[in-house]
Order: sequence, then C-alpha cells, then structure tokens
Amino acid sequence: MNAQGSLAMALGAALVCSGPALAEPPTVAPPVRFQTRFDPMGAAVVALPGPAGRTLHYADTGEPGWRPVLFLGGTGTSVRAMLMTGYLETLRRQLRLRFITVERNGFGDTAFDPAWTLGDYARDVRTVLDHLHIARFGMVAISGGGPYAAHIAATMPERLISLHFAAALADAPVGDGADCKADLDQLAHALAPTVDNPESWWAYPSQSPTHAIPGFSERAYDEGARTFFIRGQMGDARPEAAELLRYCHATLDALPLDRVKAPTFTYYGLADRTVTPANARFWQTHLGGPVTARAYPGEGHDVQYRHWDQVLIDLAGLGSRTLVCTKGRSRLVPAKEAKANLGLCLWQRPD
Repeated sequence: MNAQGSLAMALGAALVCSGPALAEPPTVAPPVRFQTRFDPMGAAVVALPGPAGRTLHYADTGEPGWRPVLFLGGTGTSVRAMLMTGYLETLRRQLRLRFITVERNGFGDTAFDPAWTLGDYARDVRTVLDHLHIARFGMVAISGGGPYAAHIAATMPERLISLHFAAALADAPVGDGADCKADLDQLAHALAPTVDNPESWWAYPSQSPTHAIPGFSERAYDEGARTFFIRGQMGDARPEAAELLRYCHATLDALPLDRVKAPTFTYYGLADRTVTPANARFWQTHLGGPVTARAYPGEGHDVQYRHWDQVLIDLAGLGSRTLVCTKGRSRLVPAKEAKANLGLCLWQRPD
C-alpha cells in the first residue's frame, strides 16, 4: 500500500471513530409511547347537494352526544372561519360543544350566485342540519353573521336552544363601509384592494387583545386567503360586495322574530365603530325570549375574540354566571359579583 492509500484509510477510520462522539443525545429516553390516532387539524369540509341544484359546503367537529352549535362567521369568511376560535379549543371540548358551520355563497369552496339570498342561506342550513340529524341547536353569530342568524331564527324558532350575537350586525349601521347606493360591480371595484390582500382585510390595531393569542393573525390571514382564493377565484370581490348589499337591504324588522322564545345573549363593545352597540338593542327588543346583555366599556370590534371564553360558557348553558380571573385563578361567579378581570386569567397574563 502506498502512502496515499494509507492516508485515506487513516482519515476514514478517524471519521468513523469521531461520529458517535459528535452525535447529540436523544431528545427523549426510550421507550417512546407512540400515538395511536392522528391529531385533528380542524373539521373537514364536506360537499353536500343542496336546494336548487346548489352544492353546499359544511364543516362539523362531529362529537356525538355533545350540544350542537351552529357557528356563523363574520363578513367575508369561509366554512373554516371557526378555526379562528381554536385558541380555546380545550375549553370547547371541556364544555362538550359540537360546532357546525355552513359556508355562505361565493366564499371558499362555494360557487357564487348573485341571486342567492339571506333566505336561501336559512334553507341551506336546514338542509345540512337535517342531513346530520340535528333536531335542536345553539347558534352563535359573529359580526356579519347576524343577518343570516336572524333568518335562521325566524324560520326555525322551535329548534333553537339559545342565540348568541357577538358584535353581530343587525340593522344599524351597515358597517364595513358599504355604499348601499352602489351596484354590485361598483362596490366590488371599491372592495378589490382589501379582498386582494387578506393581510389588510384582517388587520387588527396594535392594541387589540387578539395579539396576545399566539398565531391568531396568521390564522386570520389564512382564512382570508381561503375565502377569496382557495378555488382559483383569484380575489373576486363580487361575493363580498353581494354580502354587503344583502346587509343594506336585509329589513330584519319584517321577520317574525318575536316567535323566537329561546334565551338570547348579546356581546358588544361600547367603543365599537364597525358594528355599533345600537345593533345589540335590535336583538334585545325584537326576539321573544329572555335576554342577557353583556356590554364591554372601551372595547371595540374584537370583543367576539376577547370574550369568546364567555360565549362558550353561555352556549354550554351556564349563562347565569360570568367567567372572571380572581387571585390568579379562573372562576365562574354570579353576574353581580363580576366586577373586573373578565374572562380567563390568560388575558391578564398571557404566556
């Protein structure tokens, strides 16, 4: 063997010997307890034949025996908007709440039909609930989900367990800057810049409590991208324009809402300029059941996220109590004892 071969062998031996010495220790000591099922990544989107030849899309967390809750997201949201409340998924499961949502026309996976109406949505929801064999359900509407919730309540009052309106639009004002005198194409042109850019559509001010939620903004941006781009619609603003025009001409006071006898809960920020507290008064005076009004001084349009913990408590039928943080511990107390530090202690000292 020549000198060059001897050098190569020596280098190879050195590398082999040095390998174990350079290796990092294992992250955990064996044995490893391997999971036996996949972790859920959010409810799947299901396609279902619907009325008038429409294809409906819905999502269902699907827990048998739990209380069904119909979730209605805000303006311009897809069927997976309920994932934006996933930061309290543990609480939802502790309270045994099953969430179902039905996508609105033109958003996400659902094709756009400019003739589709608020009444059509109520029929779409009925189709999905009947398909899932759900007789009775709670209902929560966020922001622009309000007018849709009104039509569902008016057509299925006997099936409602309770209603929850979280900064939900009713009849005053329209909100979201809609020009009710514009036609569909004019309004779509005005909305195009924000629809094209989900980050601007979902931007919350720097002081918003949503910034205490890890990953909330990114989840919101993903939701905007799904709503306006997922099926290749490339930021078509017409569905959003059509939704705002439905709000303009909703005439909710013509609905027989007094037939609704289920308990109603309202959650509004008194400093909300997008959906003003005047909308809360609509629900409080037009629905026929008992009302619990939760008002938040100094808070804006993000109350639906800041107080989602209380919404879940109320949906579970614990609405006679208020969730507060006292001495570093989250507790349910009678409403008259709830003076400050509302919600989970996470809000007082986010990690």
